[in-house]
Amino acid sequence: MMLQALIAYAERENLGDANFEGVAVRWLIPLDRSGNLAGGPIPLVENPDDKKPRPKVLIRPFTSPNELNQGTKSHFLCDTLERATLWLDPKAAEKAEARRVQHGYFQKLLEEAAIACPDESGKLQAVLSFLRNAPGVAELHRQLSTAKAKPSDNATFSVDGRNLLDAESLKNFWRKRRSQSAGGTKPRSQRICLATGEFAETLDTTEKIKGVPGGLATGTNLISFDKDSFCSFGLEQAQNAALSAPAELKIRSALNTLIEKSRAQKLVFNNTVHLHWTRKPLDYDPFDILATADEQAVASLLKSVHTGQTPAAFDDNAYYALSLSGNGARVMVRDWLESTVPEVRQHVAEWFEDLGIVSPDGVGVKRDFKFYALLFGMVRKELDELPPQVSTQLLHAALRGTPLPQSALAAALKRQQIEPKGEDALRNAVIVARLALIKACLLRTPNSQNNNIQTKDETMTECLNSESSDPAYLCGRLFAVFDELQSAALNNVNAGVVERYYASASTTPALVMGRLFRNAQFHSAKAEGEGGWKKGKAINAQKDFEAIATALGNEFPATLDLEGQGRFALGYYHQKAEYRRRTAERKEAEAKAEQTAAV
Repeated sequence: MMLQALIAYAERENLGDANFEGVAVRWLIPLDRSGNLAGGPIPLVENPDDKKPRPKVLIRPFTSPNELNQGTKSHFLCDTLERATLWLDPKAAEKAEARRVQHGYFQKLLEEAAIACPDESGKLQAVLSFLRNAPGVAELHRQLSTAKAKPSDNATFSVDGRNLLDAESLKNFWRKRRSQSAGGTKPRSQRICLATGEFAETLDTTEKIKGVPGGLATGTNLISFDKDSFCSFGLEQAQNAALSAPAELKIRSALNTLIEKSRAQKLVFNNTVHLHWTRKPLDYDPFDILATADEQAVASLLKSVHTGQTPAAFDDNAYYALSLSGNGARVMVRDWLESTVPEVRQHVAEWFEDLGIVSPDGVGVKRDFKFYALLFGMVRKELDELPPQVSTQLLHAALRGTPLPQSALAAALKRQQIEPKGEDALRNAVIVARLALIKACLLRTPNSQNNNIQTKDETMTECLNSESSDPAYLCGRLFAVFDELQSAALNNVNAGVVERYYASASTTPALVMGRLFRNAQFHSAKAEGEGGWKKGKAINAQKDFEAIATALGNEFPATLDLEGQGRFALGYYHQKAEYRRRTAERKEAEAKAEQTAAV
């Protein structure tokens, strides 16, 4: 079904002209009618406001990478600066001779086109004149170096302000040239096309898919076989999964277009690109909310789900999501989703519901977490630290409404144990996102007590639940009380109770809680003895201390499993948020009292 969905998308978008392809082009070289530079090379970018602008995607005449790899041919009108202008890469001196041959072929194509297209002959001759003018080309290379261009960047030419790629007669020239060269190919095998089910001529080799992370720079193959064990019934290369030329073209065009869109949307994590589309056009895609987590969009989505008022855009429409990565020269399908827009919309709404967690200040609930923030909550610096499958599993669980991977919970908890735990750290947006992810993992953990509705309501709440009797959650709350009492008794502690004991307390409470229990009693007595706000803070914390200790009983849990560690983390965070809320209320009351007294 995946191949058929891609074909349908290509047909809907009118993709699939075998003679042309979309390609990222970084530079436009402006010339005048005489073949002289009409200014410096012009950078072509999709969005100039981006921190690292992506090159603009233009449509250029297609030449198979299989032909280019022979080292004698080049693209027509638009190619790398190496092949188009002979700006050689000094780090690849061994390729210099091949690049000169390809540069000669680039000029040969221009000469052919100039003869075949009299209306564009003057412009093409201007490009040829420039390329054969050594001082002019040297000046261009100097300007490119100043602009920090790379020899591998794609470039094209304009003459008198007109981009040659836009010339219709040159497009027709290329179509005719390609059809004539195809006419001499040997007859193809005929068998059932894997994608269409029709009896047709099928391809021995397929063209490359561009932009798949982890694949080769020249592109990756969707279908190929090069081992004897794959060649059943004597079928070699791509004939073991036979595709007709029209089907292969549509599938490749759809993938190239969707990959480029996903890259522009920054939907690439852990060397995996995540594609999404619908059977019928859709102005508003629920997938986009996962990436952007726009506050108003999330609120609108949740409201529509709760009230049953479905946005008009969400009709009964098929929905597809596909995750791809490269393994050398081949494409790997990491995951595939076939659903409907209403179902995906419902699942995305449930995703943000499950992420909901009290804000660090204890007031209000935050649930609009970007997907990137959730991923970075599990790593120290780079997303490459995560196993490659985690981000894909997490994303598709959000789209399907299924349990989240245990590996995500384990990664989040591991990061939580080594993260600085000071007040400023707990207000960090990434850390809050991590706690939200932990909560969502616990809500969706299969075969656990969290699947019991009563336990969910009791423990997996958005903010502090003082009625919970879960031992792990109570241990986390009690640990926050220990921290509160220490901060009331001691000022500016470099390595406090949290920094020293969080990891052990969250995994083996029985080993450390007894010692912390005694220290807390000492801190409480010291803070009360100093009087003032410290005394009030200690008294309130002591009340929590007694209530939680009573609920826990005489013994602390010996060990906590992953889910227990997650509930510990939530209990700790909830209690800390509650203390911040109380502190803010106290300060606000004191300020009002001072204003009243002044009046």
